[in-house]
Amino acid sequence: MELAIGSFQNYVGGKWCTSETGEWMEQINPATGEIVSRVQKSSPKDATEAAQIAAKAFLKQDWAFNPRKRSAALFKWAAKMRENREELAKMLTLETGKPIREARGELLGAIGYMEYYASAARTLYGTTNAVDQNTLSILSREPVGVVAVIVPWNYPVTLLMRDLAPALAAGNATVIKPARQTSGVTMACISLMTDIEEFPPGIVNIITGSGSTTGMQLTREKTVDMVQFTGSSDTGKVIMAEAAKTMKKLSLELGGKSASIIFEDADLNKAIPFAITSIFTNAGQLCTSASRLLVQESVAEQVFKELKERAESLKVGNGLDESNDMGAITIESQMNSILDYIEIGKRDGKILTGGKRLTEGELAKGFFVAPTIITDIPCESPVVQEEIFGPVLTVQTFKEEDEAVEMANGTSFGLASGVWSQDIDRAMRVARKMRAGTAWVNTYNRLLNECETGGYKESGIGRSGGTEGLLKFTEVKHICIDFSPKA
Repeated sequence: MELAIGSFQNYVGGKWCTSETGEWMEQINPATGEIVSRVQKSSPKDATEAAQIAAKAFLKQDWAFNPRKRSAALFKWAAKMRENREELAKMLTLETGKPIREARGELLGAIGYMEYYASAARTLYGTTNAVDQNTLSILSREPVGVVAVIVPWNYPVTLLMRDLAPALAAGNATVIKPARQTSGVTMACISLMTDIEEFPPGIVNIITGSGSTTGMQLTREKTVDMVQFTGSSDTGKVIMAEAAKTMKKLSLELGGKSASIIFEDADLNKAIPFAITSIFTNAGQLCTSASRLLVQESVAEQVFKELKERAESLKVGNGLDESNDMGAITIESQMNSILDYIEIGKRDGKILTGGKRLTEGELAKGFFVAPTIITDIPCESPVVQEEIFGPVLTVQTFKEEDEAVEMANGTSFGLASGVWSQDIDRAMRVARKMRAGTAWVNTYNRLLNECETGGYKESGIGRSGGTEGLLKFTEVKHICIDFSPKA
């Protein structure tokens, strides 16, 4: 069967191999329902074997202590990704449903992480301390060992490379478990590194399957030293509990319910377009989406009017059509969850625009939801408190600064936040009060390779990107040398 993306086996120990089950899983295009790829349905045994092979490679190969090789390998892989960017972008759109323009941007983000950490691999410094005239202490940065990288479906290429690249740059061996829904494009990216000679067999391994089997087995596996997971807060809590049984190191980037505050002195010509893109990019399937907008009462009427006009002007459809602004929801069950939240929004508030599934013409074949804005919604509503992960924006009003901050911090999440004001004192004051890992001022979703992201509260543990995103994949070893003369 010829598929748009293709069929892929697992890649373990430097070889393509069939899973224990020999069964296949099929991925569909959420815009059309057509099958576009298929991958192996792996078992817990497959996960165990991949982890054991990775552990052996980590101990036997020179990867951990050869930063020049690691740097060269990542640079070569990044170059291949760049050469194949357009083909990969189309695959990404086919499996996620996102517009092709966004897919191209995601590929650039992934390549940026690979190139950034390829450079950083050669500057992973430790420190020294002369304790006294006869004692020298060395603090050495060493790789953790075997890292399981569990990747979500919303940004499967960028979020893969955001965490895989630094894990490899730090000298670790890895086992990747991609999201089932986007396994095809992930495997296509992996296929570009298989003939790069600098990668020793067993350092990069990937198995496909369900999270409840292969993903959880990697979390339980004794030969896995660290789990890097990006996904929902509920799943993150389960992984945290399982990892505690073997005291694994963890890095978790979880859910978000981020608020962006528009003050009356904000540049609305800039703030309102960002408010639209901050929630409707990738159909709202982004952890850092500004899904809550808080608007000062004095400018609320103008903001509401322009938000409605801009949301209704967005063109929704198949992501491969260059003219479309928003694509499909990636998973049918996710679409149904979004529609359930919209019904709650109708009960608790007022639909300013949208509020329905789109089924006209060709849209009936896919999972499309209209860009939706809900107003007059109380803070205690589930639509305000819970992550919807879809194209649904709640808009609330406030009178004073302190009220806005209290509302913004009033959920169990703390991944990102935004502040819009031309008063720099106010902007900085509010940004410092936001209980979130990122506070953007007069911008939003500026996710930079060089800068860290991560969450407070139930939005996770640890940071990705930047220097911290590399150091988390290391352990610090103290080496103490005594060179005092013999007595």
